[in-house]
Amino acid sequence: MIIEITGRNAPQAYVDGLWQFRTAAKSEDTRNGEAMVLPAPAFLTIQFPEERLLNCPVRRVNPFFHCMEFIWMMAGSNNAHWISRYNKRMMEYADDGILRGAYGYRWANPIFQIPQIINLLHKDPGTRQAVLSMWDPVHDGAGARSSDRPCNTHIYFRVDETDSLNMTVCNRSNDFVWGMQGTNVVHMTMLQELIALSANLKVGMYHVFTNNLHIYTSLPRFEEIYNTTLDIDIYKGDLRCEELFPLLAGDETHVDFVTDCMNFVDGAEQFKCEWMNNVAYPVKMAWIDKKNRAHWINEIIALDWHRCCEDWEYRRQQRNKMN
Repeated sequence: MIIEITGRNAPQAYVDGLWQFRTAAKSEDTRNGEAMVLPAPAFLTIQFPEERLLNCPVRRVNPFFHCMEFIWMMAGSNNAHWISRYNKRMMEYADDGILRGAYGYRWANPIFQIPQIINLLHKDPGTRQAVLSMWDPVHDGAGARSSDRPCNTHIYFRVDETDSLNMTVCNRSNDFVWGMQGTNVVHMTMLQELIALSANLKVGMYHVFTNNLHIYTSLPRFEEIYNTTLDIDIYKGDLRCEELFPLLAGDETHVDFVTDCMNFVDGAEQFKCEWMNNVAYPVKMAWIDKKNRAHWINEIIALDWHRCCEDWEYRRQQRNKMN
């Protein structure tokens, strides 16, 4: 039996997944405490992965962190200190300041996997060998000492008859709220978009197979989150995927984007790619320049990132007023 979670986009899949938990999940004791666990492997399908941002006021997703995390990943970094500026909890999984399971670092080391996949898709769109690996038995096996083992182990790419790039992520174990529909849905679909655009393909469907999908009951506001039924979908109406700001524009390439990400992490302020200048940089500045946060949020050209950052700041201010 496979438990299916579906949605047009990330917000819709989030609500459907929570319904699946309320319907089928059982309580289990884990090494991290009690969790509600689905009784069988789960398979997630999102039809339009570009509609990736969750703006649920109950969940309180941090869009600043999600944006910065993808840049950090594409820079090939495993330095926990840089990314922890946007999420202090990242240091909890680090060994001596290093996140040993960092996806981006594994994509880039010891070989550059992503350019090879792009080239393969260019040469042979019908290939079944476009595989991105994240699991390393030497560093992640039972005998290895690490505070950070990858939850997502492999990614498979497939081009369909419409010249759309579908992506399937294989996952050993995932927290639905923080992982699958938290950080993973953002950075994985951004990776899918980047590879699709680099290979002159359309963005297809996003799939995730997970062997163990769970939600920890120690999650802050667990009851409120677990019982969420309202579909807070910022992509309803005019803001559909065809209106969104693409990661690559014009003659920009994957190499340009990765170079920009590496320079971004090193502190650069000007970039070749439009998305880096008009989305990533103002998102960063809105986070670090708190006095001028409203100004920088207004500089974010991408409507979905703009709206999520703006709403996050508004809700933060409202909570501060109540405390």
